[in-house]
Amino acid sequence: MTESPWETIDAALIRMRRLLELPAHLTSTVDLSAMLVTDTVARLRDNGERARIADIAANLTVKPSTASRLVASTEAAGFIRRTPSPDDPRSVTLDLTPAGEELNATAKGFRIGFLRHAVEGWDDQTVTDFATLLDQFSRATATTLSAPFGGS
Repeated sequence: MTESPWETIDAALIRMRRLLELPAHLTSTVDLSAMLVTDTVARLRDNGERARIADIAANLTVKPSTASRLVASTEAAGFIRRTPSPDDPRSVTLDLTPAGEELNATAKGFRIGFLRHAVEGWDDQTVTDFATLLDQFSRATATTLSAPFGGS
């Protein structure tokens, strides 16, 4: 029986779970959630924004209470620090520590190296087209996941 395009996409996404893995030398010392929190803080910073716990919740699609626990554990591990918000004294912003910068750079380097290896032999235009389509798809899924839908 031939798979439908939807079944092919579903199977591909399941196989892609490896993209969320940490480099082997970090798996015994770093929790995956710390990598996700540091990545969010770094991406926001790189876009000129200050990260808040609400941003972590939105980016990881978790409840604010879960984001708060993830931030607390990432802070306890020494990867981020809370600083008073310059805009709202009742709020805090999140910054990477030097250890968080190192974790983020290591994890991102690992992921990009993994991706480069996976598409070895693809020409630049194919990589660019794939990046564009994957970005569009990931943004569409983020919107879909935040709204109810009927499934199949």
